[in-house]
Amino acid sequence: MPQHPLSTPPPVLGPVVDGQTRCVHYRTELDIVAIRFACCGDYYPCHLCHAEVAGHDSSPWPIEARSARAVLCGVCGDELSIAEYLEVTACPSCASSFNPGCALHAHLYFEVEPSSREGAVPVVTTVSAARSPTAPSSST
Repeated sequence: MPQHPLSTPPPVLGPVVDGQTRCVHYRTELDIVAIRFACCGDYYPCHLCHAEVAGHDSSPWPIEARSARAVLCGVCGDELSIAEYLEVTACPSCASSFNPGCALHAHLYFEVEPSSREGAVPVVTTVSAARSPTAPSSST
């Protein structure tokens, strides 16, 4: 069940380019999520933003933390649990579509099942990437 959007969403750190959490690395129409990093508890638009700004290495959320609210919809400010995010293709609160290409980088944010660690794409419901002429790629 979706959580009601926050009246004031948490801050998103890094080189954010708009109010919907797009960044200098990923800024297509569908790049509208920010991830709360397990290592520091701060939201960043992507792993590259965290690497540039945080001053420490990142670590993925453990599988046991799937109930943690760690994904922010940049459109409505709803915070989704990791489990919710990995099961949907759009925000449950506002129906804004998420970038399906983000699944390619899910292992950078969330620990994956042991059987999928050896070069396989993490088990999530979205795997294709949308492209835009304004961004070099389109997966968070």
